[in-house]
Amino acid sequence: MKTSPTKTHAINLVFISTLVFSLFTGCATTNDASSHARSKLGTIPASHPENGLGTLQGYLDPKAVPNSVALIPPPPTPNSAAFAHDEEVARSTFPLRNTPRFELAVSDYDLKIPSLVNTFSCAINAQITEANAPYLYTVLRRSFTDLRRATHDAKHFYNRLRPFQVNHEPIGVPEARAHLEKNHSYPSGHTAIGWGFALILSEIAPDRTNELLARGRAFGESRNIVNHHWFSDVVWGRFMGAGTVARLHADPTFRADMDAARAEFAAIRAQGLAPTRDCKAEAAALAETTPVTQTEEVTAIDILLEPDITMLRNAAAVNERLLKVYPKGFALDALHTPHITLIQRFVRTADLDKVYAAAGKVLTHKNITDWKLKAFKYYYIPDQDTGLAGIVIKPTADLLKLQQELIEAVEPYTAKTGTTAAFATTLENPDIQPALIDYVAAFVPKYSGEHFNPHVTVGVAAQDYLKGMLTESFKEFTFSPAGASVYQLGSYGTAMKKLHAWELTH
Repeated sequence: MKTSPTKTHAINLVFISTLVFSLFTGCATTNDASSHARSKLGTIPASHPENGLGTLQGYLDPKAVPNSVALIPPPPTPNSAAFAHDEEVARSTFPLRNTPRFELAVSDYDLKIPSLVNTFSCAINAQITEANAPYLYTVLRRSFTDLRRATHDAKHFYNRLRPFQVNHEPIGVPEARAHLEKNHSYPSGHTAIGWGFALILSEIAPDRTNELLARGRAFGESRNIVNHHWFSDVVWGRFMGAGTVARLHADPTFRADMDAARAEFAAIRAQGLAPTRDCKAEAAALAETTPVTQTEEVTAIDILLEPDITMLRNAAAVNERLLKVYPKGFALDALHTPHITLIQRFVRTADLDKVYAAAGKVLTHKNITDWKLKAFKYYYIPDQDTGLAGIVIKPTADLLKLQQELIEAVEPYTAKTGTTAAFATTLENPDIQPALIDYVAAFVPKYSGEHFNPHVTVGVAAQDYLKGMLTESFKEFTFSPAGASVYQLGSYGTAMKKLHAWELTH
């Protein structure tokens, strides 16, 4: 019987695919011992079938799954630089709402196995189904359970609130709110699963590693974009995903299933099955990045007046008092210089010399050291259970005019906002308070002009103590400015690092 070229090609394709499958897995005609360790398809119990995800019992005994409580650090504390960064990342994603990238992030919420496999269709550049890759499907269905379990203990140990519970911004999947509020934030289980799948599929298709890892990373970033997870949740979710995949490789059944999955994928490639998603649209969505609030490095600065010895002595006395009742506060020293803020701004670091020159033209043409300023009361800015205390100075017409002239002089070099990197830190003072970033960004106009509250910061204490201090009789005193400088701001808005000073006219 004659065979047409088309039929011959089809027969050869099937033969080659079968041969490739046999070479990789060891079929019934071989004595490959690994075949005895494989999962028996159709016999593995479902894992939580009530969830409808299509997952199977994991490869690992629960006690063998990497322990997230033992392996990852506690989530960032509210006043830490890490939490400030979490909040910055969350804010930076808000402009992506109502964009294709946001819609992709919403679709990434779906953890049903067919949807998850489809998520990586473009990255692996193939069409994978349970029918054409039963062992690959089994690997993913079983690994899912191990990956998800890896984040479970830390979630319930730390009980971290999700970002939408803190920032009260909308979420990508509103119908999931009740579930999300019960299923804590740290670390991200979605991310562990997505990153784990990316690693596993990279072993199946090593030539697509870059594409698969990029999609796995984006899958985790989707948790930030929909406001379901903090940045640090995603970072440590990825860590737990990687650790779990590493542990899975010690399991002989997982390794045997992976061998079979590689052969299945080789057969799929031989058939030339195209991805099931619109890869062009997905690539365009993934190309949308979070809008950058600044394209250049910025520095948080404070242009300030340095007070004379009269104010310094009064400030030191109050600071000593506060340290006695709140030792965790800060001492007034070279890193916490007493000063009177004129303006606080984020400025482009490359333009600092221009800032010095522009501000200098304003400051050096006034007889500022002849001014008489009056200190007349205490005040504090609340920060959770504590407060940042200061001695308040009565604003004068000269002081307000000087401030406005400095605002106008520096304006061409300002940036709208900054990050924790814009501030000076030390090993002893590493934390930048989240509220401080917002304060500096909003200083003009929120805290300038008619809202200006000139003061000298003197320390930190519990709010209950500071409330009592405000009821005390304040002994007013007069002092004069002794100098003018620009400092880089540090923790609690203190003048931490002197950048430039001007010699004032007497």
